[in-house]
Amino acid sequence: MLKTLPPTLRDKKRYLVFEIIYEDELSESEIINIIRNATINYYGVWGTSKSNPWLVYYDFPYGILRCKHTEVDYVRSALIFVKDYKNKPINIVVLGVSGTVRKAKIKFLGITPKRLYM
Repeated sequence: MLKTLPPTLRDKKRYLVFEIIYEDELSESEIINIIRNATINYYGVWGTSKSNPWLVYYDFPYGILRCKHTEVDYVRSALIFVKDYKNKPINIVVLGVSGTVRKAKIKFLGITPKRLYM
């Protein structure tokens, strides 16, 4: 059985909240392909594996992308360089960066958390 890493050895993460400006609605798998291709084209395979981008939340046109805390600028700039998808213009706007998914949803998407106790 594998042991989990202690918190001191885990990578620190940041969450990028983004908005997609596109004519048609895109599925989650299409967004993953767009993000993967953008980071590979801008940053290379080694840099993409180093930044470890991961789509955490997606509800068209908004999404939350997780990456390593030292690589936020590279992932952000890779998303800026996405210009077209299926011969139609696309624009990915990064709304902000947060340290937790909960705060990213509250601050940038306006999603209030469910209250368990009243």
